[in-house]
Amino acid sequence: MLIAILGSMIYAVPISIICAVHLFPLFCPAEATVAPWIISFAFLAVCALFRHGSLKVRLIIIAAIVALSTGLLFAVELGENAEFFSERLYIALILAIAIATYIAGELLSAFRPLRIIVSALAFGAIIYMLIIGNDPGVMTSVMLLMVILVTIMREVQQLWEKEGDTDTRRHMVSILPFIILIALFVTVSPSSEEPYDWPIAHRIWQFAKDTATKISQFFSEGDGLEHVIGFSFENPSLASNLSEGDLTNLFTVSFSRKNTPSLNLGACAYNEFDGRTWSNSVGSGMISRRHPFDNIETLGYLNTKGADAVSDHTRYYNVSVTYSKLHTRFALLTTKYKDAYVQGKLVDTISDRDETIFKNGPEGFGTYYTFVAAALNKRHKEFIEFMKDTGKPLSEEDWIHSVSDICQLSRPDYPYEDYLSYIKDIKKNYCREVDISPELRVKLDELYEGCSSSYEKMIRLEALLSNMTYTTDPGPFPEDIDSAEDFVQWFMLRNPRGYCNYFATVMVLLARAEGLPARLVEGFHVSPTSSGGSEVTNRDAHSWAEIYFEGFGFVPFDPTPGISTDSVWQTTSERLDYLSSLSKGSLEAFTTGWEVDENTLLPLEPEPEGNSLALILIPTLMCAILFPAVILLYRAIMRRRFAGLPLSEKAVSLCHSNMRLLRFLGAKPAPGETLHEFAERIKEDLADGLVDFLFLYEVISYSDKTTDDEMLLALMRSNRDLSAYASAKRRIAYFFYSLFTM
Repeated sequence: MLIAILGSMIYAVPISIICAVHLFPLFCPAEATVAPWIISFAFLAVCALFRHGSLKVRLIIIAAIVALSTGLLFAVELGENAEFFSERLYIALILAIAIATYIAGELLSAFRPLRIIVSALAFGAIIYMLIIGNDPGVMTSVMLLMVILVTIMREVQQLWEKEGDTDTRRHMVSILPFIILIALFVTVSPSSEEPYDWPIAHRIWQFAKDTATKISQFFSEGDGLEHVIGFSFENPSLASNLSEGDLTNLFTVSFSRKNTPSLNLGACAYNEFDGRTWSNSVGSGMISRRHPFDNIETLGYLNTKGADAVSDHTRYYNVSVTYSKLHTRFALLTTKYKDAYVQGKLVDTISDRDETIFKNGPEGFGTYYTFVAAALNKRHKEFIEFMKDTGKPLSEEDWIHSVSDICQLSRPDYPYEDYLSYIKDIKKNYCREVDISPELRVKLDELYEGCSSSYEKMIRLEALLSNMTYTTDPGPFPEDIDSAEDFVQWFMLRNPRGYCNYFATVMVLLARAEGLPARLVEGFHVSPTSSGGSEVTNRDAHSWAEIYFEGFGFVPFDPTPGISTDSVWQTTSERLDYLSSLSKGSLEAFTTGWEVDENTLLPLEPEPEGNSLALILIPTLMCAILFPAVILLYRAIMRRRFAGLPLSEKAVSLCHSNMRLLRFLGAKPAPGETLHEFAERIKEDLADGLVDFLFLYEVISYSDKTTDDEMLLALMRSNRDLSAYASAKRRIAYFFYSLFTM
């Protein structure tokens, strides 16, 4: 049975691992890292046991599943059943995947053409992804190679003319340890980013890569974002042509909540403006648009303000993006995000430019990644008050606490000195001085009058710009504008209208005029539909500003009229104030006739989810109850089967049972030893008469004598005597032996 189980798992395990790598991150909780894998492999083993196990094994598996299921139903309180099981629905999905992968493994084992086709597809997928630079991950690559290697070994075994033991499955299981060792070696071996050092190999590789890229671009229709309306990451101009072009779906965005606010998904950012165009001169170093330092700084600042600050001022939304006709090196993400995964791996931030890009080059049709977007309560009065204390770096103590305790990162990777250097680089790259004319300064001073912080000034500036005129035809761009100051003067005092690039540019420049580092970001504006998702076209291309507040991090501002990504929600203090403002009479209107203690009207802490002790004891108790029932049922079935057998088959069955008892007692035939020789050798070590059945077994096996009732009774007495002797000799071991083998 063990050979059969291992043989059926040869294909099922690699397929299961591939599915786990790509599917588990999509629906399993982020904190459940090891548990889904354990559940998957355990259930895969259960499927193999059920397929190849004996009747007793199958009954035990069914009883265990029934016991655990009913035990959980009894362990969880009735009112909490729906919530308890809905939160663990991912376990059912894991079990479904395990069943599907096991069935796939059995089909591959059974049908030769199918496994040859699948192995050929696996080999083609590896070559294609290798050429286009779409890294499937080490684990996926190794498992695909394992499927190919197992198929090759299987073909060799079938074509090999063997003598003696010709069981192909047994041979495959015997070489399985070597296949596993090869897989482990490939997995742990370091690999070079540039494995080819010969010029001829470079040329061949480049030709293959160019060909594969052209094929990929054929399906994704385009390379980069240049064809998108108003979007050019090389040289974005304020005077660019906004023709509508082809408005087909570029990519799809899905949200975990239907009430998710609109989001801006950025691709790249710019720091240099010459009055007409933006460019990016950010070099290598610690500056990057979505560098971890920004998240660490933000969470560190929130933590200094108390336990409620995070929920009062930030909200998180699960977002997934699927590329269709977009083919680009950029990963489209929000200003603040966490846990961005593409193909089960974290998206890499490249620091040599102010952008976040895919590590292995452009991604196209079918690319799927997920991340958690962070929204700020940035227009709330408490948040505006909350931002008054910005303007200085976090203290070293707060920074270290944020790195290690809040963000769970390694301190040596993010030392405090690097954080201070990070702030210095931000000011150097994003705070180029912008001079404001006296006329415009007077108007800005009137706008900012009464503001208690730089953040409040930016909120007012954003509101002012968002009330101007949006148009895709702002008129001719003056030829005499050749500096940032000229553009601000022209737009604010002579032509306050335009499209998103105009408003974002003015927002960035006026923020810098107040001494705040700021940058322009290009990407897409995404508005969720009623279904909780959105199809994005090139018409949704958009620009906005990101302004840096020292000690807190970057905050997005979108001054374009008619477009907003802001959402405002109630804070903890407001909820408590509202509850305290309720009159006693209004509460009594809902509690008339109740015997309610006054203390029960206060907000209560949520009760813990279920009883952890009951969740362990009740399923265990159910197993203990059902297990004896399964044993009794199995014995009843076996007695019924035994009663229906012909006399000769009954005798053989009893002989086999007696031989198993002898093996349990430590007596087994030597290689080439006859039953008679075996009986003569062991009869002195056992009680008289216990081995007499061996002489009958020899007669039944090798003579033409017909089995009669007297012979059957003798075998039954031998079986009873051997069982009693084994029980007396090894009582505890015999108890478990009788449960699982008899």
